[in-house]
Amino acid sequence: MGATRLPSRKMAKKAKQPVIALTLFLTMLAVGFGYFVYVSSARVLGIGCAVLCVFCVWTSVLHRREKQRLQTLACAREGESICHFARSFDKRITDTWIIRAVYQELQVFLGPFVAAPVRASDLLSSDLGLDADDMDDLIVDVALRAGRSLERTACNPYYGKVHTVSDMVLFVNAQSPV
Repeated sequence: MGATRLPSRKMAKKAKQPVIALTLFLTMLAVGFGYFVYVSSARVLGIGCAVLCVFCVWTSVLHRREKQRLQTLACAREGESICHFARSFDKRITDTWIIRAVYQELQVFLGPFVAAPVRASDLLSSDLGLDADDMDDLIVDVALRAGRSLERTACNPYYGKVHTVSDMVLFVNAQSPV
């Protein structure tokens, strides 16, 4: 008789990844910008500062809009939890570890703004703001946490068809266990 798998609620939390490379890159960028300011003329310095100010204001406005959009979404879904999300799937067919991993990874992704409850019907791009690279990274993280292989993804019936959170769960579920 095989070993019984632990319930998904006992799944290990995602390990925090060090941000040393990002810190090093940003430090090098700041030093390079500082050297540019040091050697440039007043005209170049003025233009550079103006561009930097416009960029900062623009990113700040985009950040506020996204945060407000997700706060509105979170308010509309107040009281919903992972239980509501899990009920969207047939647990006899879908691995509960994948359901939990997708929900928790999306919470981590949305965390810098507002951790809004996720629904299986949410569109990954328009509702949650994920781009193709974010989706790929998320699928890798979910597969690692749920113990699924990402070999031969082109044979997966959901390959190229992941548009909703439900599609992501079903895509990873269709991959073979490690």
